[in-house]
Amino acid sequence: MFERLAAGSPSLIWHDVPVAVSLSSPALVVAQACDALAGAVAGITAEGRFPIVIGGDHSIAMGTWSGLRRALAPPGLFDLLWIDAHMDCHDPSTSPSGALHGMPLACLLGRCHPDLAGVACPGPPLTPGRVTLIGVRSFEPEETAFARRTGLRVVHMEEIAAQGLAAVMPLPAGPFGITLDLDAVDPGDAPAVGTPEPGGIRAAELLDALRPLLASPRCLALEIAEYSPPHDVAGRTAALMEALLRAAVQPGEPP
Repeated sequence: MFERLAAGSPSLIWHDVPVAVSLSSPALVVAQACDALAGAVAGITAEGRFPIVIGGDHSIAMGTWSGLRRALAPPGLFDLLWIDAHMDCHDPSTSPSGALHGMPLACLLGRCHPDLAGVACPGPPLTPGRVTLIGVRSFEPEETAFARRTGLRVVHMEEIAAQGLAAVMPLPAGPFGITLDLDAVDPGDAPAVGTPEPGGIRAAELLDALRPLLASPRCLALEIAEYSPPHDVAGRTAALMEALLRAAVQPGEPP
């Protein structure tokens, strides 16, 4: 996939961020990986390049968006479109599962798992009023309470089904980033995820809505999370990922 994309975009560079698995605590493993990712994103952004992050579960968002925040000149504020079936707004006191991939947005807003707190900037990298959750359809009451308390905008799947994604997708007036958890997409179109949720965004509709955003000079970074190749069926998820990446690296080209 990378070779095909690089053929049309010679400036494209692949960069691996290693993950150590020998640490005693899963949270420390995630924290170390996210800190390394934050450094990579900050460096790429400081060079004037466009970072595209592809990774496992959505806990990587703590690294991606902390790194972008570090690289931007003060005040370094940006909007973030968080496209996801889940809210990812838990902390250890509210999570029924303790899964770290259910906590990254809360952490980026300043409510961290103790072992993850060092990943963020000196202050929380994100501002609640500048984050929009899109495609949500699986969440707990504690997450809804957190979203209301902090002023997060949440666009549920019911709203998308009624109006269409393009109608409800915000177009930020200033700099922004896009983070996509592939479980936001309907499993029929993107089965290669660890936590599939039925009734999601259709792939074609997502591509149509994201192409103009990815072509905008105000878009600072793209992140795609939860790609799990062993779960793919007929290469559907891989095809969607390649179309999204092509829209990011070759904006304006026909699909």
